[in-house]
Amino acid sequence: MRWLLLVLTVFGLLLALSAHTPGRLGLGLALLLLGALASVFAFAQARIRGSARDEQLSDQQIAALKSSLKSPARGTSSDTGT
Repeated sequence: MRWLLLVLTVFGLLLALSAHTPGRLGLGLALLLLGALASVFAFAQARIRGSARDEQLSDQQIAALKSSLKSPARGTSSDTGT
C-alpha cells in the first residue's frame, strides 16, 4: 500500500509539472500533497511495526510480573513515624 501511495505522489508531481490548465494543476498539486503526506505516514507505520515487540506475554513472564508486584512485608516499612 505504501508503494502505491508513493506512485500516486509521483503521478501527482508529473501531472502538476505537465499541466496546461489550472484544473489539472490543482489536481496534480492535491495528489502530490495528499500522496506525500500519506506516504510519509505509511512508511513510518511500517518502520514502527517492524521494530515493535510482541504484545503478548508468556506464562512465565506473567508469573514473574505478579511476583515482582507483591507488596513488601509489613515489618520492612520505611515509615518511622514521629
